[in-house]
Amino acid sequence: MRAMVTGQVGMDKKGYLSRVAEFGREQGETIALHHVGDRMYAEAKDVRPGRILDLPLSRLHALRRAVFRDIIAESHTQEHALVNTHATFRWRHGLFGAFDFDQARQLNPDMLICLVDNIEVVRLLLHGEHTLDATLNDLMVWREE
Repeated sequence: MRAMVTGQVGMDKKGYLSRVAEFGREQGETIALHHVGDRMYAEAKDVRPGRILDLPLSRLHALRRAVFRDIIAESHTQEHALVNTHATFRWRHGLFGAFDFDQARQLNPDMLICLVDNIEVVRLLLHGEHTLDATLNDLMVWREE
C-alpha cells in the first residue's frame, strides 16, 4: 500500500504518521515514511530551517522533483510507504503546487489522504510550534487552497 498524505501547515502530519508507522510495526508491518520537506532540507544544506519556501521557484521546483524522484525509486521496493507532503503552498511566490502530477502517477499511490482538523486547533498548534502569526482567516484560506 502506498499513500500520499497532505494537509495544511500546523497539522503535525509528521508526528501523526510516525505514530501510524509505529502502530504498523506493532502489527508486524513495516511502513516506510517519506517526509518530503525533511528530505528537501537534507538536500539543500545551505537553507536555514523554515526558509525553504524563500528559494527561487526554479530551485524549489528542481529540489522538490529530485526528492520525489528518489522517493519514487525507493518506494518500488517497499511494501508499504507513506509520502508526507503538502498539496499546495501560498508564499511570497503566490499559490503553487507542492508536487507534480507526473511524479504522483509514477509513485502510483493506492490512496491520497488529506488530513483536516478544526481551524482553531490548527491555530493553537501553529502558535505553539511556529513563530507564524496567522489569523483565523489566513488559516481558513490556506485550508481551502
